[in-house]
Amino acid sequence: MSREGEYLVFATEQYRHAKGLSGAEVIELFRRYDVAKFIRDGFELFHIESEENMIAAVDEYIARRRQSAAEFNKERSL
Repeated sequence: MSREGEYLVFATEQYRHAKGLSGAEVIELFRRYDVAKFIRDGFELFHIESEENMIAAVDEYIARRRQSAAEFNKERSL
């Protein structure tokens, strides 16, 4: 497994634990908002940052993706 892949597993577990989610819940959340790609793309920064910073960055990314999806759905319904 690549370093990025190993870090993705680590980050997923850390996020799951920090948010009190089940494995299935975190996988669904990461799948819905393409978080795995975000983590892999940010690997060079994330692996030298604290776990707390990575979790905050993932939270912010998910919030932006949710907002974008809500805006897109709102425009489609007009």
